Amino acid sequence: MKMRFIGVYILLGLAVAKPLRPLEHRASNPPTLGDDVIGILSSVTDDLASLSPYLFSQATSIKNKVQSARLLPSTLNSSSVESAAATISDIFRERPADLTVAVDELLSQGLLVGQLLDLLNSFANESTINSQNNTNPKNPTTPVYPSKLPDDAPYSLDENTLRSAIYIPESFTYGNKTPVILIPGTFIPAGITYHFSFSKLSNFTSILDPLWVNIPGASLGDAQVNAEYVAYAINYISGITKSNVAVLSWSQGGLDTQWALKYWPSTRSSVKDFVAISPDFHGTILAPVICPGLPSPSCTPSVAQQIYTSKYIATLRADDGDSAYVPTTTLFSTFDEIVEPMSGEYASAYLLDARNVGVTNAWVQQVCGIGKLGGSIYTHEGMLYNPLSWALAIDAIAHDGPGDPSRLDLDKVCSNFLAEGLDLEDLLGTEGLLLLAVANIIGYGSWTATEPPIKAYAR
Repeated sequence: MKMRFIGVYILLGLAVAKPLRPLEHRASNPPTLGDDVIGILSSVTDDLASLSPYLFSQATSIKNKVQSARLLPSTLNSSSVESAAATISDIFRERPADLTVAVDELLSQGLLVGQLLDLLNSFANESTINSQNNTNPKNPTTPVYPSKLPDDAPYSLDENTLRSAIYIPESFTYGNKTPVILIPGTFIPAGITYHFSFSKLSNFTSILDPLWVNIPGASLGDAQVNAEYVAYAINYISGITKSNVAVLSWSQGGLDTQWALKYWPSTRSSVKDFVAISPDFHGTILAPVICPGLPSPSCTPSVAQQIYTSKYIATLRADDGDSAYVPTTTLFSTFDEIVEPMSGEYASAYLLDARNVGVTNAWVQQVCGIGKLGGSIYTHEGMLYNPLSWALAIDAIAHDGPGDPSRLDLDKVCSNFLAEGLDLEDLLGTEGLLLLAVANIIGYGSWTATEPPIKAYAR
């Protein structure tokens, strides 16, 4: 066990936290996220000191700063969005970004203080919004399992497992408003991922009705299996609401959705719009930063699959898989610290339109312009609070076809750093997700030196 953790820390360069256990397995007075971070760093610093002076230094620094931050009062009221944005821009200006350094800097600059750490912890371990054991008794009029159409790929998971991962809020109207299925990215469950951003869509407009899919293992397992949850959710929600749905994804969620649309053709007629935030449809050349090319590299399965040259990415892109299957709007930032390239038509987020269904590839630095706040430095996760992301998502769902920047008042949209309806806590909460991301990837445990084999249906 000791040597496994040593290898993981060296390979990933992310000595931050241990896995967060489900709420039901915790004591009556559970430790907070800050306590978890301090505990795991204390247990590995001796190993790091002997094997990696750099990681030892970073781990010690983060541990000490988390300890201090746990005792600090919230500075949210005394901070401003403008100053927080400027600080975050400085932290992520270096490319490629070292996530260990980034977390350390977030702590150093007072952007992750006691109150925010507790808030992140309460939602990270919440048995509701991140639950994978939800009770959804409604059955679609037309069965969607084991398949909806003969051409659909076979599921490897049972229907109860697939259905239980779908979290439907009490406010859901079952078709009175357009259902919006929120799909998470790698490292973080959907509930906490969207808590500070798109789960608030129902408060932002009367036409949207968000729900989300809590893919087990924080989407760190085989992305082909992750896509099964997406395919099932699309057909299930469309079936019980008797309406077409919108799908909004972040990060790997874009890959999962595109894979589902490709290999479960029945989903295409049920999706009116697909909005992908920071997707890596072409993989990322920065994957080696997480999974370096050492003699015996170790990765989580889905991270290995997201390498730019992986078999998974090649399989997805084959036969026009790099073209949209439904009206699609993608949004991406040049300053993405996880996915690269992310500029222009060579961006990993860029989709073609071979099927003439309608595609909008929105490079925020181009659409808003670097001189505008909405086109400034946005991180991979920061695109969740980018005002253009929100405006184009809503525009896409409210109209036929993808989002169209020409329908927006870009001077107004791009003059803000945050989407309308979000505040400083949402900005800092979203950036604070990096701490949870590091914890989950370190705690995954089922490391692999190779990506999972391509499923038979996709060969």
